[in-house]
Amino acid sequence: MEEKRQHIIDKIFAKRNKEGLWKLLPENHKYYPDYLHYVPNYRATLWTLILLAELKCAPNDERIIHPLKTIQNHFFDHEHKIYSLKEDHFPIPCLNGNMLFLDGYFNTYPNEKSLQLLDFFAKYQRFDDGTYETPKNRFCTNKSCYGKHTCYWGVVKLLKGISFIPENYRTPSIQVLRSKCIDFILKHQICYSSSNPERIMINKLDLLTFPNFYKGDFLEILWILKRENVHSEKLNPALKLLKSKQRKDGSFELERTMNNMITSVGSINLPNIFITERATEVLNFYNA
Repeated sequence: MEEKRQHIIDKIFAKRNKEGLWKLLPENHKYYPDYLHYVPNYRATLWTLILLAELKCAPNDERIIHPLKTIQNHFFDHEHKIYSLKEDHFPIPCLNGNMLFLDGYFNTYPNEKSLQLLDFFAKYQRFDDGTYETPKNRFCTNKSCYGKHTCYWGVVKLLKGISFIPENYRTPSIQVLRSKCIDFILKHQICYSSSNPERIMINKLDLLTFPNFYKGDFLEILWILKRENVHSEKLNPALKLLKSKQRKDGSFELERTMNNMITSVGSINLPNIFITERATEVLNFYNA
């Protein structure tokens, strides 16, 4: 498995351009420059770094330093001290969660930008579930992330990023944000509607996929909760669902694909070593 993992990682690095980046938008593109390093989806530098982290690329790989600093500098909004796509979906928690994840994975301790964005989201992140449960703030005009139902993936990605922040860097406000994220996820039993516990709350959330870019799967969420040592009976339906997908040989299949730059992470409806690795970690941790 490790040989296959490294082979894929080497192929990804081989696709860098002369600047050490991946898939850049041309200057005449309608999304240039705001979406530089973000578009094309799952092929630009942001997504490629997430793919490398998901593949467990060596955190100290020197080839990561330049592209990571490049996207940190490009996306950072110095006025609000968060990462942004300018006015689009402002403020966007999933982008910030992914950037936090990358910083936490590839560095020993969080940089100043990560700590600043955590301060922002500790103050402004919403956790509404079908209605505005707390008074609206000025960011509720962004109904994609902060409508009557808070964007679930925004919460998941923030928690994923926090899970890579060392304990000694978690201020009281970060701890509160972490707890709110966990409570919101448990309210939905990982992947089920809070108003109808028999229904998967988001289309395809119950289908196993790899890698996890923006819209991941319920296994990614279980894995994040495992990282945070969360135990609750509210995990049981999702753990039962995961167990039901295990093949007789102990493996798990790739059920949904992502249009990323590397196709060798596996074929749909066939056993997948990366999903099997993560699912096995989760089931062993929870003795499921």
